[in-house]
Amino acid sequence: MIEPQRHDGHDEKTRVLPSSNPLALVLSLVASLVSWGFHGIPLALLGVLGGSTLFYSTNAAQAALPIDIEVAAEAGSPFGAMQEWGKLLNDMDLARVRLRGANGGDEPAVTATGEGESQRFKLVGILNRRDQLELPGGKFGFSERAKLQAYFESLPERAANQGVERGIFNLTKQQFEQVYEELSAPVTLNTKGMAPEAIVASLKEGLKIPLEFDASARAALRAAKPLNGELHGMTTGAAIAIALRPAELTMLPEQKLGQPLRLRVVKAGAGVRGWPAGWRPAQSDRELVPAMYRFTNIEIKGFTLEEALAALGPHMEIPLLFDERVLAVRSIDPAKIDVAVPRGKTYIRRAVDRALSQGRLAGELRVDEAEKPFYWITQFGPDNLPAMDKK
Repeated sequence: MIEPQRHDGHDEKTRVLPSSNPLALVLSLVASLVSWGFHGIPLALLGVLGGSTLFYSTNAAQAALPIDIEVAAEAGSPFGAMQEWGKLLNDMDLARVRLRGANGGDEPAVTATGEGESQRFKLVGILNRRDQLELPGGKFGFSERAKLQAYFESLPERAANQGVERGIFNLTKQQFEQVYEELSAPVTLNTKGMAPEAIVASLKEGLKIPLEFDASARAALRAAKPLNGELHGMTTGAAIAIALRPAELTMLPEQKLGQPLRLRVVKAGAGVRGWPAGWRPAQSDRELVPAMYRFTNIEIKGFTLEEALAALGPHMEIPLLFDERVLAVRSIDPAKIDVAVPRGKTYIRRAVDRALSQGRLAGELRVDEAEKPFYWITQFGPDNLPAMDKK
């Protein structure tokens, strides 16, 4: 018969003993499993059928994950590996775990039954000769516990999303439209000189969708310097995105399975694409803001960048807004940068762009959620928050 050695903290091995007593085999297996930590798990069935070992553990009443898993061990996979995997899977809060010998037609599969809170998933996995657990969509080594746990935890959500078309922010079209409409409300307060924390707190009050912060995001926003830009008249979405920029934060809309739609403020960075400070216009720049392309005689001499933009801005006929995160990171102070544009006839935008370039900056036409245009002044590169297409 096959008798597992008592677990002593080292790799398990198996040895073959000359015995033909099935009862002795069962008792031996039970004793081994109890010694390995299975004593807290009710065993519904334990037996040996023609060299294929199988056992069940049931935690259905207490399990957090509605998953029944059946693992088929290929011929040649060590018996000790089956027992190790059984213990590992029983520690993952699954409803039911079963291990058995593989049959000819076994292959990884998942089947869902029921709906809503009563939905359950039946998984079939293969324990191969390399001591890997093969499941639909992936293979897992014994040491990849965290990766396997994440697979189980995400299974209900992945199953619910199967066949569902998703776009920007991984939202459905209906979810995105709900968020977009919510963030299209106009800003009615004057923000120039206000602390970003106060701006966001005021705008949050008008939202039906919850806006949530973790402790680190809240601390970063509290430490951010007052905003120099005026966001009055813009939409809430663009205004929040701009107000979060000095604190190196961004806003992510999300809806997890079984939870309401929410807006989450997180640290900005590589790989994190949050709600943008404006969108790419559907129209050409010239069509959207013809005033920017009006020719006139211009000369700028003896002025700072800040003063030059104050003079040219009204002729652009749209707000000019600095990316204050870029100004801080690149140590750019428009009030201390002298600019000059030689006398000549040119259009307004060209004069603005020429002045900006002398401060290592560039301008881009964007629109807010209400399609109102504004000129976003930034420095293109890793610190920039790109505009988005509404797709």
